[in-house]
Amino acid sequence: MKRWILIYSFSCAALIGLVCFALWAFNDFKGLDISWRGMAALIVGCVLVSALSIGLMAAVFWSNRGGHDASAHRAGPEQE
Repeated sequence: MKRWILIYSFSCAALIGLVCFALWAFNDFKGLDISWRGMAALIVGCVLVSALSIGLMAAVFWSNRGGHDASAHRAGPEQE
């Protein structure tokens, strides 16, 4: 696995954790009126969305570097 994917993944996870810690530290989530089940769903949702975005971004980079985009572009209609 590429090193930049690991760095990006850990950076995203750290940022999500930092935001959750800051919300907890400043007001203990009281202003959000979210139960522990809602908070668990929020954290799981953030992790899944981050994993999906990391995977899609990696697919875009690998597709571009592998030349797949160029072959798809050449398969289109010819411009005169």
